[in-house]
Amino acid sequence: MNHEYDLFEKFPDGSSLWRACVMGLKGTRMHMVDLARRSTNQFYAMNVVNGKIVALELGKPPLPDASKLGGRGRATVNAA
Repeated sequence: MNHEYDLFEKFPDGSSLWRACVMGLKGTRMHMVDLARRSTNQFYAMNVVNGKIVALELGKPPLPDASKLGGRGRATVNAA
């Protein structure tokens, strides 16, 4: 079941501005990452039905870690 989320941009002064409405959690996270690429402000989403907040975690990559994909590609991942 896809839930509807409202996306907000949070400014340094604490105010927030509505940016979009997106269906589904995966699409919501992708949209927030896209918005965050264009702004230094924080972004969060709120589930329209239950009011739960989804924070954008920039410390985690939005895509799976390439080193955990099973080595099916030709590129080699070097550990630091």
